[in-house]
Amino acid sequence: MRLLFIHDHPFFIDEGAVYSGGSFPHYIWENYLPFFKKIEVFGRKSINTKSRVVIAKKESQDVEFKLTQNYNSLKSLLFNYFKLKSEIENAISKSDIVLVRLPSVLGFLAAPIAQKMGKQLIVEQVGSAYEAMNTQGTFLGKAAAPFFQRINKKIVKNADYVSYVTISKLQKEYPTKVLTASISNVVIESIVSEKELNTHRFTDKIFKIGLIGGFDARYKGQDILLKAIHILPSDIKSGIELYFIGKGDSSWLLNLAKTLNLENNIKFIGSKESGKEIFEFLSTLSLYVQPSLTEGMPRALLEAMSVGCPVLGSKVGGIPDVIENEFLHNPGDFKTLSNQISQLFKNRKLLEREALRSIEVVTTFQKGLLDQKRKEFYKVILNNLQNA
Repeated sequence: MRLLFIHDHPFFIDEGAVYSGGSFPHYIWENYLPFFKKIEVFGRKSINTKSRVVIAKKESQDVEFKLTQNYNSLKSLLFNYFKLKSEIENAISKSDIVLVRLPSVLGFLAAPIAQKMGKQLIVEQVGSAYEAMNTQGTFLGKAAAPFFQRINKKIVKNADYVSYVTISKLQKEYPTKVLTASISNVVIESIVSEKELNTHRFTDKIFKIGLIGGFDARYKGQDILLKAIHILPSDIKSGIELYFIGKGDSSWLLNLAKTLNLENNIKFIGSKESGKEIFEFLSTLSLYVQPSLTEGMPRALLEAMSVGCPVLGSKVGGIPDVIENEFLHNPGDFKTLSNQISQLFKNRKLLEREALRSIEVVTTFQKGLLDQKRKEFYKVILNNLQNA
């Protein structure tokens, strides 16, 4: 069986090797290779070196890449539409089944073509089309958000199979009556035990708050967190240290911190390379905050929970699936976030209670459980394909 995987993700080619900006490392294809002999990935060909971070393909894998140069902007999409459509049709014609990861423009284009050509369609819903477009910060994005939302809903409704990265949020936003599964794209390899939990970080005078997210992706809400800290009483504010982890140009955030007189609160801003280094960092935090404007199921949030971090977050994507309502805020609502930080700063027993809750909740994202869900989902799909 040959699977065609379609998504907007830009891949970088250098001396024959295929690279990803980080979202599609080579091991991601192991989610599909147990079920399909061949995988063809249809994405965008990038010339931006920021897309050259991790290897997206190893020679031993039965994974091929078909990367288009006909779509790298809205302008190129409009001018090259028919060429792009022809590329997609050619790729679909060679496949046994098509998987589109949504929201994505290539996925929106490919889904109706696949159905018209009689190919079975799998949708991986990894985020909200409306949130993704509405939070771009442009007039065009806001204007296009309802249109893309309608397209996304129609594709999910008419798909043959749908998997969601959330437990309930995206399921409610994109309903369907076909076979579905809740399979997070975030895999937690290990979880700290209650006995191993470092509780000193919850009682220390210094209150360490962390946020992980690229600085070029401003929808992660780093500015929301700064604004929330800014309006705290001085006695609380003076005891808070801020740690911003991510790649990209952070100068805009530093400038904002200076404007809000918070530059002394920031103790680290930059990237950490290894997974081990990230987990060691998370293990020192008093609190992890995810004030995103849009999300699927945020990896950093679940990783923070896996080492016993109490967490706060916005009501987007899968965040409400793992955080209780009293510790959620509407996207952009820094005043509510500020009050929640103040509450946890003052009540350290509550802080520790939330740390234990994080450990309990994140157990459902362990690799073994997700692998079993995926196996059961694709077992039905393969059986249907063989009997078609």
